[in-house]
Amino acid sequence: MLYHLVIVAAYAMTSVVVGRQLPAFFPELDLIASYWIGGSFFLVCALAHEFVMRRVERVELHREIKVIRRDLSAAESGLERFETILGGLAGENENMDGFASEMKLLRKLLNQLSSEMKKETYSVPAKTRGSEEAFAVKSRPSLVATPPQTIEENDEERRAEILEIVRSGLQENRVDLYLQPIVRLPQRRARYYEAFSRIRGKEGEIITPRQYLAIAEEAGLVGTIDNLLLIRCVQLIRRVRQRNSDVGFFVNVSARTMRDTAFFQQFVEFLDRNNDLTENLILEFAQEDIDAATDQVKEGLAMLSNMGFTFSMDQVVRLDMDFQQLADDNFRYLKVSASDLLPGGYGLPMNIHPEDLHEALARAKVELIASQVEDEDTVIGLLDADVSFGQGYLFGVPRPPQSSV
Repeated sequence: MLYHLVIVAAYAMTSVVVGRQLPAFFPELDLIASYWIGGSFFLVCALAHEFVMRRVERVELHREIKVIRRDLSAAESGLERFETILGGLAGENENMDGFASEMKLLRKLLNQLSSEMKKETYSVPAKTRGSEEAFAVKSRPSLVATPPQTIEENDEERRAEILEIVRSGLQENRVDLYLQPIVRLPQRRARYYEAFSRIRGKEGEIITPRQYLAIAEEAGLVGTIDNLLLIRCVQLIRRVRQRNSDVGFFVNVSARTMRDTAFFQQFVEFLDRNNDLTENLILEFAQEDIDAATDQVKEGLAMLSNMGFTFSMDQVVRLDMDFQQLADDNFRYLKVSASDLLPGGYGLPMNIHPEDLHEALARAKVELIASQVEDEDTVIGLLDADVSFGQGYLFGVPRPPQSSV
């Protein structure tokens, strides 16, 4: 603006000079005519200035329009890529409400975790449970295989380190999803996958559920881990369903999550928004937890069953149960250690003859899965026992989804 004012002032001064000096060069001009000429000169200069400035403005406007068009094209391209990414996460049905619920739940979990971080550190018992072998490895995030390093049960300092890894891993979103195949026998083709969580420390160390589960339970962090694992698994299912809608995924749910009113409510709300995944998501519970289920837990199971989700019973230590009642409660799978199913083995307590087990489960439409299968001789024994599914290191160790599915 100042620039234009200076130019206008220059025009005006020049016009005044012209009006005053013209009579000196042209004596026949009177003073009034000279001022008219000076005023005309000012008007011509002003019009010329206006013309030039409008041309400059038009050039600038065209340049800005080109920039806007380029940015708009880039934004549209980015939006298409973003919609493609979201569409992949939302799955074939483009369940964007479900994806939004994942983000909402994730934010809620991290906010709750921040509150938990302010609490006093819990004392940690030595008891642990889980079906995976305990190990900790130092590696890059890609989990380069290294020899396992066991943790002493009485190593309080190490358990305090694990608790810190769990807390920081949850707070900084370093909970990873690993999958182990469950294969159909004898073809050994992967039919299902079981989801496990791995928590990475700041230095790349990785801890497994066997190491952190009891510690996390005592610290009140299991609900957060269960929900984060569920979010990871749901996102994976949506991607996998686009090319294979028949694959099922087992996700373990702790009894503590079921008993924790706040976490369980979030758990149910999240599953309700993703009830289109009932054919692909199987919720797994330990037999010990089901046997000790409170009325609240039983109500929770019934609620999930009414939503259409099916269940699996893991860590089975007895088979003296009513299989039909189990099926009525929507349990469709039983996981039993392979060593307890082999002919001639010690076996598990049951109220039928072992040779009738396969037929009894078939009548109830409950599938039997042999876990902890680690050698070929075990597979031969399982086939003799008419076991249709197997899981164990022989068929594959837990790996990240990119190398598993």
